[in-house]
Amino acid sequence: MVDRTRTALMTSGAVGADAPGSQGLMLVEAWPTGAAYAWETPDQRLCWASVAGTTFSERACASEPMAIENVRGVGTLATLFTDGWVLLFAADHQQVTSATCGGEPLEVRRVGTVAHGARTLYAVWFPDYTKGSIALLLSHDGTTSEAQLRLGGLGDRTCAAS
Repeated sequence: MVDRTRTALMTSGAVGADAPGSQGLMLVEAWPTGAAYAWETPDQRLCWASVAGTTFSERACASEPMAIENVRGVGTLATLFTDGWVLLFAADHQQVTSATCGGEPLEVRRVGTVAHGARTLYAVWFPDYTKGSIALLLSHDGTTSEAQLRLGGLGDRTCAAS
């Protein structure tokens, strides 16, 4: 399915000014009937798409190139609808080493790097909308820090400690 969705995206969705730069498409999430991708355009804009078979359920690109400061930070980039709800987020100048949701370990998928390696993209998957925040443990040059990543306020699921 990944090959078919990648081909569909490259032939009709990620074209022209929105085509991937030299790094190509980065897989965000795959499921039995589709896949979600992110990519950086040659002019450093971030794009993302969810493809089921050969049909796009969503596709978007930032209107401006990514501005990466020299400070460390974590921020939400996009929400993707797959076989659940995927939050695409970035860690600038640092790496995510672990995450928890309501005190329980949460799988974080490393998607790839953009902005000449300054921004690392990550994704977390939930079966449906989830509210609250996830706790992240981050590393940078041998030091560690913690950060909260806000998920939003929709849904019956929550990442609040029970």
